Amino acid sequence: PESLSRPPFARALDGHGEMAVIPPTTVEGRFVCGKLGLPSMKGLTWDHVIREVLLGVTICFAQIPESVAFAFMAHVKPPIALHAAWMVGLICSLFGGRPGMVNGATGAFAAIIGTFIPNAGTGENGPGVELLFPSVILAGILMWAVSASDLSRFITLLPAPVMIGFCNGLAIVIGLAQLHPFTNPETHEWKSGPEMIWMLIICFSSMLLMEFLPKVPLRIFKVVPSSLMAVISAITIEFAIVRNVGHRTDVIRDVSEFTLDTAFPVPFFVNTAGQSYDLSSIGTAEGISTIIVQGILLCIVGSIESLMTSEVVESFTKTPSDGNRTVLAMGFGNVLSGFLGGMGGNAMIGLSTVNCLNGGRGRLGPTVTAIGIMACIMGAYPLLNFIPVAALAGVMLVVVIHTFKWFSLQMVLAALMPQQFRDSFGPRLQLKVPRIDVFVIVVVTVLSNFPKGTNIAYAVGVGVAICAISHAWKSGQQFEWRVSYDGEKKFYDIDGPCFFAATNRFMKVMNPDDDPAEVEVRFSENTSLMDYTSMEALHKIAVSYKEKGKTVVFTSLCKESQRLIEKSARLVGSIEYSGRTVSVQDLPGIVPEARHDAGAGGSWFCGNTAAADEEAAWSGVLPGAAGGAPPAPPP
Repeated sequence: PESLSRPPFARALDGHGEMAVIPPTTVEGRFVCGKLGLPSMKGLTWDHVIREVLLGVTICFAQIPESVAFAFMAHVKPPIALHAAWMVGLICSLFGGRPGMVNGATGAFAAIIGTFIPNAGTGENGPGVELLFPSVILAGILMWAVSASDLSRFITLLPAPVMIGFCNGLAIVIGLAQLHPFTNPETHEWKSGPEMIWMLIICFSSMLLMEFLPKVPLRIFKVVPSSLMAVISAITIEFAIVRNVGHRTDVIRDVSEFTLDTAFPVPFFVNTAGQSYDLSSIGTAEGISTIIVQGILLCIVGSIESLMTSEVVESFTKTPSDGNRTVLAMGFGNVLSGFLGGMGGNAMIGLSTVNCLNGGRGRLGPTVTAIGIMACIMGAYPLLNFIPVAALAGVMLVVVIHTFKWFSLQMVLAALMPQQFRDSFGPRLQLKVPRIDVFVIVVVTVLSNFPKGTNIAYAVGVGVAICAISHAWKSGQQFEWRVSYDGEKKFYDIDGPCFFAATNRFMKVMNPDDDPAEVEVRFSENTSLMDYTSMEALHKIAVSYKEKGKTVVFTSLCKESQRLIEKSARLVGSIEYSGRTVSVQDLPGIVPEARHDAGAGGSWFCGNTAAADEEAAWSGVLPGAAGGAPPAPPP
């Protein structure tokens, strides 16, 4: 339908010149937007409601074991993750900018939090957990700032190699965290004997069921989530077999029991029977520093993963997203989560993909998921205590398998092999990409885990920096020049980007000692000044020629380049320049003298000669030309 191609929150100017929210056409079977962009139930059908509710329940039972596993990974108690899951998920599903996206406690948040909170044993709060909640609140406030300043648009600066490394690093972080339940919390050595054997059996059986059960050609296995079946199977093995033969493995009740005291969230600064935190460290210099650093990292990682997930969901649904609104709603969710003692969260790329692949398109499904988690933690919490910890590890290891980008290993192999060896393998190794991109993938993957002190946020920053330096270097190599003469006058024709990576070559090309008295430097349509370094280079060139008693003029500068020089005239006042001249062909009804000269103060954009020709042509239309009144200029 045509309405699917419209943005969900279309904006237009109203009669008073203010931005007004225009509700899009109602689409049958979806949440649509009413006034102020709030979700409306208008236009829903029973088929849509049933499908979304079933998907929401299914994803709920898949998200609960993941959230508990992420709590273990972050070195906090499971209720802290589950409360965060439903709070962040509910707010983002109702008010976020991407319908169909599932939010909650995630591995990205857990990976950051786990580097600040030491491990005190599976299911226990590590030292310094009280600093987590102000950090989550700060992360939410920073997300508001990201939304208000429109910084979400910079997700386009995240290169594909960094995204691949992000996924690989996150998978390794999650995978390593699943090893803790198999170690003794006191000696930190591997468990042994029958307990270890039964834990491995439960773990691998959970992995097999979660991975292969959906592939069984029966309708029931398409509806019932495989993670739920894996958990039920693990509980059956534990209590019907393992304990009846005189052995046992740890269940959630053994490591961190869900009770009525932890069923309902309360502000983190309120001491109850279920929670009691030492808040004295929050006001110290070290505590404030930790809160600030942790909050910034959580904001960065959460924003990146949510915007990445939004792009993935958009590719499935073919409907536009509102990145700023996505981050804004996530900020509110994290502020609420931190205030009520949750670990915060963001979009979950795996479960969002599952939701979309099974037909989830609206807000109802993720809303049902969040409400379902809330109902489980507040009412059905006794059942959660029977889940074996080894089953959670098996579920998360399957998540790791699907998170890691395995084709990147072939990319690394292809980049290391000479072409003759790659050719011998045929099309299987036709995965050669620039080696710098492969290097970025490896660096981001490794820095996400090693050395100690680094994390996934630092790894992404380093990866983006390497890609930016690589691009700047390659762009600087595209700077070219040609030399020509017209009598006693010498011309330099410059082509390519003129910025800090190219100015050194530019200055070495110019030869004030041997050049004639008159020199003209002509910029091509593809060339413009991009930064202060390039302007300073022009200034130094002009000064060096004046010292020799010669003149150098820079011509054909585009509008933006002229504007940069004008704004910094006191710094680069020695530059003599002229703008770009646009010639217009004679057309019927056009006065030749009315041709517009961009160099004489015309309003032109860099390189946009087509628009310049059109504007110049319309500026010279004769009244009544071509047998009628002059048409209105184009917008």
